[in-house]
Amino acid sequence: IFMVLPLLLSNIVKKFTENYYVIALFEGVLRVVIFVSYIKIISRMEDIQRTFMYHGAEHKCINCVEHGMDLTVENVMKSSKEHKRCGTSFLIIVMIISILFFMVIRVDSIPLRILSRIVLIPVIAGISFEFLSLAGRSDSALVNILSKPGLWMQGLTTAEPTPDMVEVAIRAVDEVFDWKKYLRENFDRSGANA
Repeated sequence: IFMVLPLLLSNIVKKFTENYYVIALFEGVLRVVIFVSYIKIISRMEDIQRTFMYHGAEHKCINCVEHGMDLTVENVMKSSKEHKRCGTSFLIIVMIISILFFMVIRVDSIPLRILSRIVLIPVIAGISFEFLSLAGRSDSALVNILSKPGLWMQGLTTAEPTPDMVEVAIRAVDEVFDWKKYLRENFDRSGANA
């Protein structure tokens, strides 16, 4: 629905222009609109709202540790629910990079265009992943600007969690990550508070 439908609907634009770049741009923008609309629609469901609150709790835990604080409910609740390396950001980056790719790679046959979209997904995903990794390591103004669309999108896919949700997120982090060791190694801590 997110790859093929915009491609098929972009053929409508061909009635008004033959400019391949305009058609490819329309397809990409339509893909983003469909995705954002989908997220907005499902976010009205009670279960999804709750999921987005847990998503916010997860981000808050990561931000708490990455800023050198112990994972306590109080510290986590004060942390941001947005995170540069979020999967939501990844999806938006994939869509933006796919717009650029498909503007450059011209394929006129509809079946071959569909195939090209499918075949290039791993390449686009790889480039997007590398950008997301860079965004997580860099505080440069350019990277911060390029990260904004993903962070804005997280406004839809994360919500402020309740303290009990934060407790669950802390427990989940405890199970998969030695955050106390991370704090000692990265923040020169004795571990007395950890």
